[in-house]
Amino acid sequence: MAKISYYLPDTNTGWLEKARRFILKRELPLWDFPRNIQIQTIAACNAHCIFCPHGKTKNPLPRGIMDWELYRNIIDEITKYRVFRISPYLMNEPLLDKEIGDRIRYISSRKRFPTYTKINTNASLLNEEMARDLLDSGLDVLTCSVHGIVKEKYESTMLGLKLEEILENIDRFLELKAKLRKKKPELRITMIRTKLIEPDIDKIKEYWEKRNVRVAVRPMSNRAHESISSLTINAREFLPFTWCHRLFEQIYVNVKGQLLLCCNDWEQTTILGDLTKQSIYEAWHGKPYMEVRKRFLKGQVKGILCERCFMQPE
Repeated sequence: MAKISYYLPDTNTGWLEKARRFILKRELPLWDFPRNIQIQTIAACNAHCIFCPHGKTKNPLPRGIMDWELYRNIIDEITKYRVFRISPYLMNEPLLDKEIGDRIRYISSRKRFPTYTKINTNASLLNEEMARDLLDSGLDVLTCSVHGIVKEKYESTMLGLKLEEILENIDRFLELKAKLRKKKPELRITMIRTKLIEPDIDKIKEYWEKRNVRVAVRPMSNRAHESISSLTINAREFLPFTWCHRLFEQIYVNVKGQLLLCCNDWEQTTILGDLTKQSIYEAWHGKPYMEVRKRFLKGQVKGILCERCFMQPE
């Protein structure tokens, strides 16, 4: 089946035309409000994974913790709409935010179907206290990034972390979840396909399947950053990431409330809105977003982040 793509509707695009374009071309109009939202509640990470630009950026980045008033205003607007996913993490280790459980609880108290919450963590800070907090928060999905199952390979990839500690933290979380009879969050494992873990894929899947944990091995991208493009750890050749849907489905909010072009905009080169001055809806339909969408749809990506984005094929 052909991949779904997007277009920018105008005032004359009626439902018949929308139906025709979807049936014949697998095209959807821009969503009236973003379907997925990522929010950086703290600008920090405690690891230096070799495939991540963290610690390798040229430009100084915003630091600190998101103000609670700003955070509440963002969540209050989002939960007025039937969005798909709210993720209170972005370019960071979310468990460094000591109030992450309370932030998730705030979403849980307001969200409605079909919205779900998800965070992605390296699990190094998933101690018993944090585990209990997350189990009590209403979080729907807890994804742990565990890049490999062989100690030497893992620790040469996720610099600063110890594999034994990570696996112990995850096992304890699963035991607590069972003991407390909690249905959520669902724990999932994710990793990036690199040359290092490629020979171990079957072993990795077997390890997690024994724990009834879903595991996803995802294609590696260059994160549109030269520090990653220069590495030679990708298992397959990088190709232009031309089928991206992010500009049409998702927003990325940094710790200061600024809307970034993409989760790969580590240098924060393109700010498309500021939620201290405008609503998400206003920014989503604003000129900066619309202009970059038009360029992307025409293939005119020279000079913007999309020009430098490459990914391994699935």
